[in-house]
Amino acid sequence: MMKTIVGWALVFIVALVFALLVDKGVKHAGIPDYIWLSLNLTVFLYILQRYVGRPMGAFLETRREGIAEELQNARRQLEEADRLQAEVSKRLADVEDEVAELKERAAADGDAEAGRISEQTKIDEERFLRRVDEEITRRQAETRAQLAQDTADLTAQLARDVLDREMTNEDRQRVLERSLDAMKSLEGKE
Repeated sequence: MMKTIVGWALVFIVALVFALLVDKGVKHAGIPDYIWLSLNLTVFLYILQRYVGRPMGAFLETRREGIAEELQNARRQLEEADRLQAEVSKRLADVEDEVAELKERAAADGDAEAGRISEQTKIDEERFLRRVDEEITRRQAETRAQLAQDTADLTAQLARDVLDREMTNEDRQRVLERSLDAMKSLEGKE
């Protein structure tokens, strides 16, 4: 309270000094014009601060808090997306390891059979290896398609949540085009 009074007194004194600089020696109601100018400016600034400054400050503080909360939510969603990406990458690596193991097992079985059996067995072995490769290829394609679908579903859900809250129609259009391009590039890799 005392700081406020001292502050407004300083505003009045500063206004008084400037009013004295432009004083023409005129009086109204027996009071010099420089006093009226200083008093009017001080009262105007007080009213401006009280009825515009405080609500504006409260609005800006509320907006700052809202932005901080939105930023925190965005960070959490980014962490979740990173976690999901790591999980999908791990699953893909596990599938690739399984595929490599299947190939190694199939090759070892083929070598063992080749040493023990006749020409007919060699033909059967080649047929078996072809089927294993086809099965591996089919499983790879199915697994990649499933992982791509899961990733697309999770990405779409996260994108929907973010879009519903924060994005404009222009932003939504840009995200849709990028997602379609990404899906097309995934299809080309299969």
